[in-house]
Amino acid sequence: MTLKSYLWGIGLASFLALVSFGAILWFVSPSGSNPGILLLLFLSLFLALCGFFGLLGFYLRRRKFKEGAVVNLLTISFREGTLLGLLLVGFLVMRAYDVFYWWTALIFLIIVVGIEMAFLYQEKE
Repeated sequence: MTLKSYLWGIGLASFLALVSFGAILWFVSPSGSNPGILLLLFLSLFLALCGFFGLLGFYLRRRKFKEGAVVNLLTISFREGTLLGLLLVGFLVMRAYDVFYWWTALIFLIIVVGIEMAFLYQEKE
């Protein structure tokens, strides 16, 4: 599988996840619906954000580090895209269940940053 086809596949999957997110919002009201609908809503948003931030991060890293290993840049970009998507969807889940306060958001942010620091520490070794 070439890099170009891999990136096109991720872009297409992200677009389909975004379309499913929009379809859920258009056809079903998420407020007051069952937990299965909310799970599908947040999962489709998470997948769309992971793909979008991963592709954006890869593009920016590729422009900055022209001679870098492509697999390494791709790994870092999609890991950080996944963590950023998790952070944003986590904030929305906290908001949906009325537990989004500044201290809970800060604790969640510290946990996500701690996960990224653990990956960075593991890469150094």
